[in-house]
Amino acid sequence: MKSIQEELQMKRFLLVLSLLMVIFTISISIIGQESTTQIPLDHPYAAFLESRAFGASLGATAEFNKMEWVVLDEANSKYYITMSDITGAMTDGEGEISVDENRCGIVYAGDLDAEYNLSELRPLVVGGPFTDGAENPCDVNNISNPDGLAIDARGRLWIAEDTGRHVNNMLWVYDPADGSLKRFGYVPVGAEVTGVYISDAGHLFFSNQHPDGTNTAPYNRGNVIVVTGFNANTDDFEAIEVPTGDAQTVVGVAAGEIQVLATSGDAIPANDSQVVGGIYTVAGELMFESDNPDGIMWLPTNEEESEGTLFVNYEGIPGGVMELSLSYSEMAWTVNGGSMVDFSSVYGTWINCGSAVTPWNTGLTSEEYEPFAGDLANVEMMTEYLGGTQANPYDYGWVVELMPSDMGTTVTKHYAMGRYSHENSWVAPDGKTVYFGDDGANVMFFKFVADVEGDLSAGTLYAAKVTQSGGMGNDHVLTFEWIELGRASNDEIAASIREMEF
Repeated sequence: MKSIQEELQMKRFLLVLSLLMVIFTISISIIGQESTTQIPLDHPYAAFLESRAFGASLGATAEFNKMEWVVLDEANSKYYITMSDITGAMTDGEGEISVDENRCGIVYAGDLDAEYNLSELRPLVVGGPFTDGAENPCDVNNISNPDGLAIDARGRLWIAEDTGRHVNNMLWVYDPADGSLKRFGYVPVGAEVTGVYISDAGHLFFSNQHPDGTNTAPYNRGNVIVVTGFNANTDDFEAIEVPTGDAQTVVGVAAGEIQVLATSGDAIPANDSQVVGGIYTVAGELMFESDNPDGIMWLPTNEEESEGTLFVNYEGIPGGVMELSLSYSEMAWTVNGGSMVDFSSVYGTWINCGSAVTPWNTGLTSEEYEPFAGDLANVEMMTEYLGGTQANPYDYGWVVELMPSDMGTTVTKHYAMGRYSHENSWVAPDGKTVYFGDDGANVMFFKFVADVEGDLSAGTLYAAKVTQSGGMGNDHVLTFEWIELGRASNDEIAASIREMEF
């Protein structure tokens, strides 16, 4: 009989099998820059269309591995980013970065100056130790492959796992004030914790992504979850225990109560034609149901947060975003209706991963693992989505802004922010400076500065050149020199994409 760990590893292998070709071609495009650039690097918008290759040509460092979420603690001028798996070019002893391997990952931290510039990163929460062959290869009392991040009003850092090295993926809370790390919750076998989001009023949202189908219903399908009766900004809690037995098949939290807002495949309330996580063609035909809810964006319409719009990313090719109208009263939420967002105006969307909310209360959804532009086979599913019209690979790999209104959600792809494997993005309080996670192997650290506050449609893109000091251990410091890649607007780059012929 297979162990739980063996079953878990097999399930995760099967879940990612459909994306292996995409990831394989991305890895080739990152490692072998010259052989994978569809457009030449002297193209007027190469900095934005092939951002990683262009950055490397100017000396930016392309050695990061599994760079995941970024988040800013605005009150304390802190910057946090997760590196899920410290291997590959980060540990090969070559180039600008050379640190000790850590298969359990690290959360890095840095200080922001008055202009929201980041000059260095240091390890803050270090995963491990790692024991190969153990049921939980990464120490179950520490983080394993950190992914999503959120900050509460007390400056505590909420850390979500995406790992095959814990039987149950955990949601942790790290308090920089005393260095404590406590387990707040977990998801069932086969699932990862995604989309963790804390609102100004202290509402805690997260997703239960791709759980094993044998788990206890409704946790055997992807869920969008909110915790009621608990204020994540103010309340303390006692750490929840590591689940065993039947508890491994459900979602658990240390405080409050779980309310499931949506479950993959269920009908969207007050919508007769669409299901939760449904991915539809431009003609409205169902292509598949995604069981991969990810980034969450809560956009309240009043200070009390008694009503508003909840956006939820769904990973896939094509990707999707669900929009729900919510109201809150007497410690319970009501889903009043919703739909899957229509992305036909921007030729669809691609592997919608992490998310953020802007200072002006719009959502940002991120397109992860940009398709290799040198082979149109990589966008066959997008061609199907478009009803047979040949998809252009340069239409995918961007940050997309979501602006809800009574007339429907407006979607805007921000080409000026660059094209790469967007994990998520975070806009600083100045409304201009944006930092990103670039997920994958041999990836790069990017920054964008908009021309105008509150308008991300034009600006300057930068990539970091890294200098390392402090040795290879957990005291290492990564210092950044920001290399300017170029300045452009969405309209200029969009026009360039439309001029392409395949």
